[in-house]
Amino acid sequence: MKTQKQPVHFRPFVRTRYALQKLRICTHCGSFTALWEDQCPSCGRSTLISVQEMANRKTFRYFGKDLFIGLVIASAAIYFSTSTEQTLFVAAGSLALLLLLWAVQRGIKPFEQRRQLRRLFKYRFEDLEEGLTRNRAEAVAHRQTDELLCYEMLREVGVLLRDDRMKLQQIALLQSFVLRSDMDLILDGLLLKSFEPLLAEYIGEIAKIKRELIKEKTLRYVTFYENRILDMPGGEHILIYVAGAAVRLKKYVVAHAKFIYRYARKLPEDRFLRLHKIVTTNPYEPFGDLADEVKDIYRLRYEHGNGIY
Repeated sequence: MKTQKQPVHFRPFVRTRYALQKLRICTHCGSFTALWEDQCPSCGRSTLISVQEMANRKTFRYFGKDLFIGLVIASAAIYFSTSTEQTLFVAAGSLALLLLLWAVQRGIKPFEQRRQLRRLFKYRFEDLEEGLTRNRAEAVAHRQTDELLCYEMLREVGVLLRDDRMKLQQIALLQSFVLRSDMDLILDGLLLKSFEPLLAEYIGEIAKIKRELIKEKTLRYVTFYENRILDMPGGEHILIYVAGAAVRLKKYVVAHAKFIYRYARKLPEDRFLRLHKIVTTNPYEPFGDLADEVKDIYRLRYEHGNGIY
């Protein structure tokens, strides 16, 4: 007997351009976290800042040191000037050089910030690994009492820890929720290296409620494990839903024509008509036997006027 699924609402998930931008670091003890807590999970202080902010601070100090050295040299040159004319000349030259240095620093600032970010992770890798392991353990500790919180925490950590164990934990939790099309769901990022029935079930559900998430990586996974999915209870329905989602774009129909061919006769009406439109409006695409199959199905169902599936 299956456990009744919970209706839930996910907290907003902030996506970043780079995965490492999800991290924050404690300025007191140097611990890392990928979660949203206010206090450092290691020392308990409210001293967490983003790693990007830390890189910005290091860049500011690095540039500031160069400007300070330049200012000291300029001040010394002015101090040792022997005449008013020489003083004015040295001051003007020093000011021009300092402005040039500032302009150069401003131009290379993005590159220096990235360099400081790389240095931060290069020399603190063990601290980073320890912080993410601590985050994962904290999330799993909530599994029995609050599955939603557990999933939301694993979702944050999973951006950086992408091993199959982490993915499977998220998939298992997602299968305990009532999923809706308005939810911020992911699929490609949860695909595993091996066959897993829970993942196949999740793919089938996504294909029903949010077919735009069925992309090339998922289609390759499904077609590779097609026979294993067929052996599952309800496996054929999963494959029909995925084939129906694949006809969303012409490129998927071309790339996976043989797969779609095997389920074309069982597609829901709206998905079959979408497939028929793609095939008939692109006569020179290499659909293979799928083109003839779609025409035969259409002729049987519609041109003969029975409309029966």
